[in-house]
Amino acid sequence: MSTLSAVILAALFAGCASTPSNQAMLTYESKPEGAMIYEGKTALGVAPVTRTYLFPENAKAVETPEVTAVWPSGAKATYWTNLPIHSDLQATIERPANAPGLEQDLANAQKIVEAKNREHSLEKQSLAHDIAHDSGTCRAAQQSGSLTAARDCY
Repeated sequence: MSTLSAVILAALFAGCASTPSNQAMLTYESKPEGAMIYEGKTALGVAPVTRTYLFPENAKAVETPEVTAVWPSGAKATYWTNLPIHSDLQATIERPANAPGLEQDLANAQKIVEAKNREHSLEKQSLAHDIAHDSGTCRAAQQSGSLTAARDCY
């Protein structure tokens, strides 16, 4: 590794090692899944959404802006909290029990869960492929030129 590469890597790791002392993070989740999260009129995205809040100097906590979770049925719930400095917390916004359209929101949540499961399955397959490809047995087969053994590694 060149000296320049070592210096660049050291600078990158130093930047990752410390977080600013004046911030905290809050991840908004929704129950059921699939609510769009708004801060005022600004859509932050479909839950889960993580926001970083900056603190004024010498503050120990900050009152978060009010966020609104809106499900496909139109059901809404709002949330805010006092967030301690340096925290990394999670808040689950629950759909109002008496709001109409629960079936629609549950069906939407099911689609989201299924999509996440498919993505997770693909990630596992990719990781298994990478592990098999990088195994000592596969490397030896590839180096020896054995096509039959090497085929099993892909």
